[in-house]
Amino acid sequence: MGADWIPLDISSGLTKELPEDVKYRWGICGTGRCCHDFVQALKGLPNAVLACVSSRSREKAAEFAALHGIPESFGSFREMADQGDFDIMYVGTLHPFHREHAQAALEAGKHVLVEKPFVTSLDDALALTELAEKKGLFIAEGLWTRYFPAVEQALHMIRSGFLGEVKQVEADCCIDAAAVGDTSVLFNKELGGGAHFFFSIYTLGYATAVFGTEPEKILATGHVSDGIDFSNVVVLLYADGKTGIAISGMQVESTEETRILGSKGRITIRSPAHCPTSTAFCGKLEGRGNVEYEHESINPTHPGFV
Repeated sequence: MGADWIPLDISSGLTKELPEDVKYRWGICGTGRCCHDFVQALKGLPNAVLACVSSRSREKAAEFAALHGIPESFGSFREMADQGDFDIMYVGTLHPFHREHAQAALEAGKHVLVEKPFVTSLDDALALTELAEKKGLFIAEGLWTRYFPAVEQALHMIRSGFLGEVKQVEADCCIDAAAVGDTSVLFNKELGGGAHFFFSIYTLGYATAVFGTEPEKILATGHVSDGIDFSNVVVLLYADGKTGIAISGMQVESTEETRILGSKGRITIRSPAHCPTSTAFCGKLEGRGNVEYEHESINPTHPGFV
């Protein structure tokens, strides 16, 4: 599992190393916590330039711009899309507004990265992807979990045959919402609240990343009140007896680990699995409970793992 590892986005051809003089200018749509975190990350990338920011409030946009050294701010998302000098928009607004803001960027000829969840309905997802394809523009959901070295290491090991035939993925992501402070958005139906939109993207994302195909059948249940799901369980049934199990909730805190089970062993992606820094690899011998070895990998880095 060493020096031959190459990050999946590079090995698949999705990412190419850019010359230092090639810059991508970013327009930031929103001024909330996610936008602050994303901008902080962009500051560490040599090819990223913070060009402009927008908010419903011109004052908030100006404050955000001053805090992060962004040269231009707008008091309207549409105004930035039409007038801002940038290449790609990051949409970090509340869930129900993702389509509106992403569509404005696409119509203005800009590429788009949308914070998870991508949108809140299938119709909205299809509308955006079809518009992007029609205009020849890039659009994607900003699900950072897949790009953590710990996750890429696990996927590399799966593709290299370490686990044999993978049959099951189990993922959980549950929080005690009462312990996180302001829960006004989490429990607000009109603002896209609920465990599904906030947390299921992580658990379901592991199953889709590992199996790489659409399930043949989806079973789902949960506890719902006033249009908000407090907890949910989703079972994805794939061909050849493969199963994904995703558990999300807002009532109690879970261990938040992901287990990937194969005929030759298992991988556990340690907590917090939505942004992990460690994984455990277990090879098994024939027979029940017979373990050949276990290996813990902490914060793996390119070009090799330790």
